Amino acid sequence: MERNPTLAQWQLAQELKRLRGDRKFNEVVQAARTTGGSLARWETPGDRGAVPGPAALERLLQIYEAEDQWERLLALRKEARQPDRWQPFDLERSYRTYANIESQANSIESYQSQIIPGIAQTEAYARAVIEATLHPSGDAEKELQVRMERQRILREGERPAFWMIVTEGALHQEVGTPDVMAEQVDHLLDLAREPGVTLQVLPFSAGAHVAMRIPAFVILHVNHHGLTAVYTESQTASLFLTDQPDLDEYAAIFNRLRAAALDEGRPTRKLLERIAVDHRSRKG
Repeated sequence: MERNPTLAQWQLAQELKRLRGDRKFNEVVQAARTTGGSLARWETPGDRGAVPGPAALERLLQIYEAEDQWERLLALRKEARQPDRWQPFDLERSYRTYANIESQANSIESYQSQIIPGIAQTEAYARAVIEATLHPSGDAEKELQVRMERQRILREGERPAFWMIVTEGALHQEVGTPDVMAEQVDHLLDLAREPGVTLQVLPFSAGAHVAMRIPAFVILHVNHHGLTAVYTESQTASLFLTDQPDLDEYAAIFNRLRAAALDEGRPTRKLLERIAVDHRSRKG
């Protein structure tokens, strides 16, 4: 399994919070000779977290009477400080965190109301999306390369179980050209035949539904790190949710979307085939 500093940081943060237990936060801050902000970041997984230095980690373990955890947590700390595969791309921090977690997820549940999920996009479709939404200082070729690199998880190694729900509107939206859209829909049909991939379409006929106010979200499960996270993003912000009430809420939303969407297999396939024909009819 490849080195993944994001997951090491995530696990280290969870361990430190667990070891603190019911000790009062401010008392630990004082005993560790640090600040409240630092301790909070050390216990925060993901892009808003931070990795303590060796001396700070040693002090915390002394306070928690957990010196026997030193070697294990020091190794986690070392891994969390290593460069990852995305370093050459200079990704925004939350996107880099997402890409690292996605790359080792055992299962991915994705809902998209506007576009096709990134790891299911064709190169032409991805290019059209990136060029339309690119920040003025962005690099379209670099973003496209990252998008294509992320898709390796569906082709290589121990592939995750991938369940995607897309709205019918996202499939009709003409991104790029009719040819681009027809190719994209064909690609979804091919993906849906792959082992471990489930595709459902939420049709117009579903009417009002539970996620009408949610543009998109992804639920990521990384079993070997005991990690489940919900990722949401907008034009100006992204958010990882890991608290159990949030996880339960989004799991319930995804289950209700599953029930409202067309059944996987023939019903979804027939709709996709009709939409592909519709896009091809508008060529030229």
